[in-house]
Amino acid sequence: MQTDAFTAAARRLFDEVAVMTLATCTDAAPWATDVYFAPDGFNLIFLSSPRSRHSRNLAVNPACAATIHPLVKSWREIRGLQIEGEVHPPEGTLAKARALAAYLSKFPFAQDLIAHPVETAGALSHATLQVLRPSRLRYLDNAVGIGTRWSLRLVDGQAVGPPELEARE
Repeated sequence: MQTDAFTAAARRLFDEVAVMTLATCTDAAPWATDVYFAPDGFNLIFLSSPRSRHSRNLAVNPACAATIHPLVKSWREIRGLQIEGEVHPPEGTLAKARALAAYLSKFPFAQDLIAHPVETAGALSHATLQVLRPSRLRYLDNAVGIGTRWSLRLVDGQAVGPPELEARE
């Protein structure tokens, strides 16, 4: 698989799927949660309460993993992304504006929540933008062959070399 094909497959999943499962860990206690996400290139933007367990974990250990996949009815249809990276809040006004724009572009309903802060104070008053910056993406597509998976290494949101076909486990 060439880099362009890998990127196209990842972007299709970013557009098609609204929720990613985010896995965090601290004090040897793993935790997984589902969050709405929006892509900004390969970076993934999400909103989260700093009081949530995953946010508290990320404050101590920003390393995480995530999965993105559509619902399917057969194991032959399984395709998705497995992600390794770190989560940090966007730094600076421009980065925050860019992250918010990406999120609102995918989830226009969030504009109403932000536009009516009194009505949504409980839900959004403590939510903060977070950015998952992947260091590795793995794309799995069982339609090509059971367990067929390509791995792409990223640095600062850019591919480092072409995707590599990984050995089946």
